[in-house]
Amino acid sequence: MSKYALALVNIKGLGVKTFSYLIPDEMKDKIQIGQAILVPFGRQGLINAFCVGFSDYLPEEIKAKKISKILDETPLFSIDYLKLLEWVANYYCCDLVTVLNAAIPLKLIEKASKTEQLVEFITIEGATKRQMEVLQKLKESGKMPLVIFEKYAKTTRATIKKLENLGCLRLVTEEIYRNPLDILKIENTEPLSTLEGEQLSAYNGISKKIKENSSAQMLLYGVTASGKTEVYFKLIDDTIKAGKNVLFLAPEIALASQLTKRLAKKFGTKDVAIWHSSISDGERYDVWQRLYKDDIKILAGARSAVFAPLKNIGLIIIDEEHEGAYKQTSPAPRYDAKVVAQKLAEFHNCPLLLGSATPDISVYYRAVNSGNLFEMKHRYRNAPIAPVTVINMQEYSKAAYKSVISKPLQTAISETIEKGQQVILLINRRGFSTFTQCQACGHVIECPNCAIPMIWHAKDQQLKCHYCNHISYFPDFCPECGSDALKNSGTGTQKIEQYVKDLFPDNTIERIDSDILVRKGEHIRLLERFQKGDIDILVGTQMIAKGLDNPNVTLVGVISADASFNLPDFRASERGFQLLTQVAGRAGRGEFTGRVLFQTYNPDYYALASAKSQNYSEFYNTEIVAREEFDYPPFSQMIRLIISSINNFRAEKSAQEIALRMCMMIEKYGISERLEVLGPTPCVIERINGYYRFQIIIKNKLEEKGHNFISSFLNKITMPKDVKLAIDVDPLDIL
Repeated sequence: MSKYALALVNIKGLGVKTFSYLIPDEMKDKIQIGQAILVPFGRQGLINAFCVGFSDYLPEEIKAKKISKILDETPLFSIDYLKLLEWVANYYCCDLVTVLNAAIPLKLIEKASKTEQLVEFITIEGATKRQMEVLQKLKESGKMPLVIFEKYAKTTRATIKKLENLGCLRLVTEEIYRNPLDILKIENTEPLSTLEGEQLSAYNGISKKIKENSSAQMLLYGVTASGKTEVYFKLIDDTIKAGKNVLFLAPEIALASQLTKRLAKKFGTKDVAIWHSSISDGERYDVWQRLYKDDIKILAGARSAVFAPLKNIGLIIIDEEHEGAYKQTSPAPRYDAKVVAQKLAEFHNCPLLLGSATPDISVYYRAVNSGNLFEMKHRYRNAPIAPVTVINMQEYSKAAYKSVISKPLQTAISETIEKGQQVILLINRRGFSTFTQCQACGHVIECPNCAIPMIWHAKDQQLKCHYCNHISYFPDFCPECGSDALKNSGTGTQKIEQYVKDLFPDNTIERIDSDILVRKGEHIRLLERFQKGDIDILVGTQMIAKGLDNPNVTLVGVISADASFNLPDFRASERGFQLLTQVAGRAGRGEFTGRVLFQTYNPDYYALASAKSQNYSEFYNTEIVAREEFDYPPFSQMIRLIISSINNFRAEKSAQEIALRMCMMIEKYGISERLEVLGPTPCVIERINGYYRFQIIIKNKLEEKGHNFISSFLNKITMPKDVKLAIDVDPLDIL
């Protein structure tokens, strides 16, 4: 047995660190990776930690202290789990401690279990008449919580204590599991639906592929409302019957909650669990414990669920795989749950199934070229796709309400709610106004820390920065010229919500965006109200563009359909197409015919035209040509380096030095045609939170060999103390 254990600790002021501790002789046969342990740490005395590794040697100058105690002999994670995290650290060019910090909830170290005292019947012998009545009730009810039994039997703690002393009952303390599914209020389960037509064809094809290749990575492309979820459920049922478990990822918390509710209705709450950042620490601890004990068959969740210790995985499903929410943008590790899931599938030798109505260009390209594409090109039972009307705001803006909501859209909303049907309005910008400008000199009020405009939030009467969260009040005068001619301009969800309330005062209008997520479960409550028909018009950001399956929604309006296309990013057209296609798919999913209205100032743009016709193939065929011409993914892997400092000159100089050294190394090895270095250039958003930002873009066409070359180079870089380096492998954007 090794002499030293590597302990992961969370130190106040220092963060998560690892330290080596001497293993006492009496623990050498007991200690395991993944166990919670108690270790001494300076003036803080004894603190909780995790054992994450072993070694036989330490430098002579280091005097290791002894581990004090093993807190829990049952490990909370395994060696294989650590191997996955090590791979994540290597792939995303960061240290293992950073990955451990992101993957393992620190509250697990604190042993956040919850216990409850229960009372259990033994015998009725020796009891008085009144005591016999109490015992009879306990015998009938069975073991139950002490507090509840006291009320149920109308007895006292003193009586129960006497009965315990008589040996008629016993008090036991048991660990109880907090279930985050309780908020979903699942009462009855439902049978699986019978697959039909393209559903059945896709299911048979996927099942056959899995039998041929147990670790196949497949794409299920299905138009909105084609019934992909029912195909998933049938595959899940097959996996569970084969004695395996399932990991099912959704891109956002709201969707994960809806998905989990549907799973629980099909498979019961006992075998289903949910994992995302909004469940409590206690719930997370309990779910983790149950996962490690293999008590859960289906785990649903957002991107962080890819790190949950689900055992015996037989199938991984990633729904709405095109969504950017699967990528952690900050802080490190900047992982993509899809990429980690691919490696997890390899570890478990199990299939990975990606699903979308608007697949990521790279995912679709790989699926087509590997023969792992399965398609559902029509809605369930050939229901019609809602027709899309494009409203050219160059013609309609003057007559539009507040120059924002066109007359055709107003008329369509009126007609829809008069029929008792529901409306979704998309504006992919939260807040009330998108910038505040002086009408006298043209100055725009910017965040003092970031090179972007402040956003006016009318409800809070505050200007907010959506990057650093800086808050300020509306200024009385322009800081540039002193004029009081300041005006809020641009449009966000709050403004649209107010305009719609002005136009339709007798109807129920609600808003859903990330601002409402501050209250736990608020998104679930809102979506449930919308599903029940208690909300007539739902205004929201991209959060409402996917996953909503409300048969009473017959109108979808997009306020500014070309907003997503105007970003200086190579994925802008893809993102805009995906968003419009997805939100259009929310209309007409039931027995009523749906319709969709796109308001735009650029009606002829190719991606918008493809979204109007809901034609993914048309968009893909145009986009893939441009990607190949400029060596963008899938024809290269991109790695983005962001160099930042509060000193603009220092940031630029450091970026230039890194780029120069990298180019010299690439030239030295003669691989400049396969590894291209672009930059450094100022980031599109040049300053965030007081830091000036420069970026270097690397296009890697050498696959794993190129990635390893870049990783090796970056590991040797030592940055000045006043300069930060962020490494983003497979960046979501280049803004």
